[in-house]
Order: sequence, then structure tokens, then C-alpha cells
Amino acid sequence: MTIQDRVYNRSSHILVVDDDDTLLKFFKIHLNKFFSRVLVVHSAQDAVEALKTKEIDLVISDIRMPRIDGLQLMKKIKNFDPTIPVFLISGALLDEDQKETVGAKADGYLKKPFTIEELHDYIDRGMKIRDAYKELYALVQDKKKFLELIQGKR
Repeated sequence: MTIQDRVYNRSSHILVVDDDDTLLKFFKIHLNKFFSRVLVVHSAQDAVEALKTKEIDLVISDIRMPRIDGLQLMKKIKNFDPTIPVFLISGALLDEDQKETVGAKADGYLKKPFTIEELHDYIDRGMKIRDAYKELYALVQDKKKFLELIQGKR
């Protein structure tokens, strides 16, 4: 599938976290072609603040950042809302054990430099994860309403 063939929900809100201005500019310019809401921030602290005020559908974060790294940020995001897919990116060489550790906690890991196609593969996967979480949440809410209705009739 080519990048042009991909269909995204333009209203999805993508958050990108990296301390590299050049990479943030790339993400902003490129992702704005596909999404109307792309927020780029320079730090994990800014990302946490954004999560409090915006409905975020997908997070892409660098692992190596000052103060709070991407792994710590991912834990904060998953504690705040476990349904938000988090993809970590890094230029550091990780051995297989470390990759497995990162992969077990994150929804994906992308090594710099990456291709546009690889980026979109991860975004596709992230959107599918988010959609599945939303469907599951809706089913749980329907079940709760159904149980309340049944219990109320007794």
C-alpha cells in the first residue's frame, strides 16, 4: 500500500514528543498532510500537559530525552489512559533483549533513521489499536447499562 492509498481519520489527534527541532518540524509538516490535528512538543513534561487538555489518539515519542525519558513518559501515558497507543523512536542501538523490553511495554518501536513507509505502518497499527480500544470501551459501557437496566427491574 502506498502512502497516498492510506485512509486516516483526519480528525485524529497525533502527539509527537522529541527534543530534536528538525525531527519535530518533519513530523509536523508530513503528518499535517494526513491529520488536521498534529501537536509537536519538546519534552515529556509538555506532553503530560497536553494529555490533560487534549484528546490524544496516538503518541510518538523519542526514548532519549532530558529529565523524563520516553519510557517514563509512556508509563505516565498508560496510567493516564491505557487506550492511547504509544510508539517509541530512538537512534540508539538496542540489543535484542532491550528491544523486547521496550516492545513489551510500548505499542511499537521505530529505529532512527526510519522510512516514511515504516512511519505510516506504525501509524496504521496505532490507529487500529485505538479503534479496537474504543470499540471495547463502548461494549463495556453497553454491558454496564444493560446490567443496570436488568438490576433496576428486579
